[in-house]
Order: sequence, then structure tokens, then C-alpha cells
Amino acid sequence: MSEKDYDAAAEWAEHEMAPTRDSKTRLRGQEVAAFGRELIEHSQGGRPSIDPDAAPGEKSPVRQVRLPRALNADLDAFAKNHHRNASDVAREALSEYLAAHKDAS
Repeated sequence: MSEKDYDAAAEWAEHEMAPTRDSKTRLRGQEVAAFGRELIEHSQGGRPSIDPDAAPGEKSPVRQVRLPRALNADLDAFAKNHHRNASDVAREALSEYLAAHKDAS
């Protein structure tokens, strides 16, 4: 979404949007402007990035890896037992491994 699109949507939300008269949730003035901007920012694409430094709408890189069945089963069991998902466990494990081996060349 371009800055021009954002500005046009904000202008529409602030001045032209016409909710029904009996609306119990309609916002007015600066409330609607803030809500519209937040809505547009959050609508910029898919899942939130796992990278806290990513810009809105910026996607996280994806890697695929093949695992032996036993390792895959261990990963799934570990994740389930710790109430986490396998991707979180894999990211944490890779981060720890790289930190522990960064000086080994």
C-alpha cells in the first residue's frame, strides 16, 4: 500500500464515511482517524512478522528443512509438552546453536 493509498483511506475515514444513525459503535472525529490508521497499518499483509524490527507488512523469511522421522517426532512431542509450536522451538534451538558456535570457524 502506498502513502497515497494510505492518505486516501484516511481522508475517506475522517470525512466521507457514513455509518448508520443507529450505530452503537461508530466513532467520530479524531477517534475514527486513529482507528482508521491503525486498521490500515494492521491490514498490510498476513501474519505479523516474528521480527520485532520489521516494518508493517514486511514478511519474515521462510526456510524449509527435512528432518529424520525420529527427530521430527521428538520436536513435535517437545513442543506439545511445553505448550509451544515447533517453529518457535526450532528458531530458539537454531539461535542458541549459532550463538554457541559463532567463534568456531
